[in-house]
Parts: sequence; C-alpha cells; structure tokens
Amino acid sequence: MEFSLVVPVYNEAGNICPLLNEIKRALDGMGEYEVLFVDDGSTDDTIAELTAVRNSGFTNLRVQHHHCRCG
Repeated sequence: MEFSLVVPVYNEAGNICPLLNEIKRALDGMGEYEVLFVDDGSTDDTIAELTAVRNSGFTNLRVQHHHCRCG
C-alpha cells in the first residue's frame, strides 16, 4: 500500500458515491491506495451506502464506524 486517504463523514448519504467516483478518477493509476471512510455515528443511510459500495467491488474501500458521535 503506497498511501491511504482518510475521509471523515457524518450524515453524507447521497454524497458517498459521487465522492468515491471522484476519488477513483483522481487516484487510479497513481499507485496502490486505500480509501478509509470514518463515519462519526451517522443517523442516515451513510453506512448502508458505504457497505453497498464496498460489496459492489470497490476493493480499496475500508469503513470505520463510530456507534455514537465523537466529534
């Protein structure tokens, strides 16, 4: 792994896929990378969207989820 991109999120449902598409376009071909989303206790569908993207084959995606908001 050459580098990791850490993205903090809170209630970002609807923005996950567009952001990941932009990240993928920018980083593909730049070496090995991972994208780590750190969810700060979202109450919307953010985690569901992240899980769906990861399950659809975005192998560079890792997700960390806080069960309560940490700030």
